[in-house]
Amino acid sequence: MQYVELPGVEAPVSRVVQGAISLFALDEETRLAMLDTAVAGGITAFDSAVNYAFGDLSVDAMLGRWISHRGGHEDIVVIAKGCHPAVSDWSSRVNPDAIVEDIDKSRQQIGIDRLDLWMFHRDDPTVEIGILVEAVNSAIDRGHIGAWGVSNWATPRIEAALDYAAAHDLRGPVANSAHYSLADQLDDPWPDVVTLTGADQEADREWHRQRDVAVVAWSSLAGGFLNERISRAELEAAEGFIADTARCYFNDENWARRERAAEVGRRLGLSLSQVALAWALHADFNPLVIVANATIGEVEENIAAEGTDLAESDLDYIFSG
Repeated sequence: MQYVELPGVEAPVSRVVQGAISLFALDEETRLAMLDTAVAGGITAFDSAVNYAFGDLSVDAMLGRWISHRGGHEDIVVIAKGCHPAVSDWSSRVNPDAIVEDIDKSRQQIGIDRLDLWMFHRDDPTVEIGILVEAVNSAIDRGHIGAWGVSNWATPRIEAALDYAAAHDLRGPVANSAHYSLADQLDDPWPDVVTLTGADQEADREWHRQRDVAVVAWSSLAGGFLNERISRAELEAAEGFIADTARCYFNDENWARRERAAEVGRRLGLSLSQVALAWALHADFNPLVIVANATIGEVEENIAAEGTDLAESDLDYIFSG
């Protein structure tokens, strides 16, 4: 497993990040065993968000019970997110009060004093950047978070945050979570999200090559599009939960990339998902990738994908033919 060092985060961060939202599908015993397997395989980073909750079920709390079960989180990295819009009317919650509220709620639900990395889940460009930078730095000073980052922010806003932090001797964002995968994102899966995939995003990818802000990629398997379990016939029918996957990722170009990735996988003895994950990890801006492992087998498969060394010729062929 490869790791990156992020300023303010004490433990090394694995390039494969376990996405906690998949924990909803598991019973407690299976959940604990799967997370233990992830750590045993080298995964140190675990992604959650305060809004990943349904009624009394909270991913933060599930993650917290596992951390208590294993006796602490000193050698793992908890990534939490907050300031998601109010779902009822999608009104903005990007403000200092919500920052404090969501950090404290995640800390309480997970049962830890400090969140290793806390990220804005969305942005509100109408809010002055300095107010936000100062608020998250106050949380760092209180010892409630180790470092901060953003998710689904436009590159100019990230740069503005870095510039403000540098000018005021404050800590800037160390990570940016955005969509990145072999499949171009054809439509937003949720409102106000950001992708780094596709020709139109080359300038944003180049910015990340030049700046010291890690990319934490979500939906690297394109909502299940880059998995053999979904067939072309199902995507064409676009019914049920597959409808959103088809809307966001299914066209002839993306399908051709999927077919070429599967072809390379057959030659190398790898699954389509393993090849697609390895392709994303080989990006020259060195992204981390969030994977929604839900079984021990998926954990082991994705850890093996992280160690897969694809030839440059294969990488080019998969993407362009």
